Amino acid sequence: MLINAHDHFNFYKDLESGLNTIEKNKIITLVNSMTFEEYLELKNKHSKNPLIKIGLGIHPWKVDENTNLLLLIEEIKNCDFIGEIGLDFYWDKRSEMYSKQKIIFNEFLSLADGNKKVVNIHTKGAEREVLNFLKQYNLKTPIIHWYSGDLSLIDEYLSIGAYFTIGPDAGYSKKTDAIINILPINRILTETDGPTSIEWVNGIYAESDYIKNILKYISNIKKNKSFRFRRTNL
Repeated sequence: MLINAHDHFNFYKDLESGLNTIEKNKIITLVNSMTFEEYLELKNKHSKNPLIKIGLGIHPWKVDENTNLLLLIEEIKNCDFIGEIGLDFYWDKRSEMYSKQKIIFNEFLSLADGNKKVVNIHTKGAEREVLNFLKQYNLKTPIIHWYSGDLSLIDEYLSIGAYFTIGPDAGYSKKTDAIINILPINRILTETDGPTSIEWVNGIYAESDYIKNILKYISNIKKNKSFRFRRTNL
């Protein structure tokens, strides 16, 4: 069973083709939303597909002064997982929104803790801040998406039960190689972050079956011919 632990359906040029690839390869796919409206659309279209798990989240790039979670509270009780949520102090240049990002992220974590939901987390440029927030809660399986921060923080993340996704830059980033070497196999998940993220890394538009390339690369680094990941119960 293959797992794509972080995907975005709105990044597909041809979603029907992408869905066929998921079905053909039996890929358990964690589809993240960036807004509440996107979540509702994903839920309406894909909730009956057993291979697709739909995350309810507000991406830090989408947080603004009007963002609040009141409309989400009832939906969170029934969603498959919470994501994509987190902090971004690197790509998001709206420094005036950083404090609001923190407020919304903390509220999501509180809801996740109360409802025992898996969280799928963006950390870019705010890795220490995210970790400090996570330490305040007893969360079910925090998934750290495409980590690229300080390697010295990884052990602290592992100590609170975090899993890390390895994505399209496997084989293209020395830091990602180092992260793969540091992580125990049973804390590694694979992700594509959507086809355009693969294209951004290596210039090739690819779908979820690119996970096989990532798995092969991780396997070579770990010097194992094959290995299995523990399936996360969502």
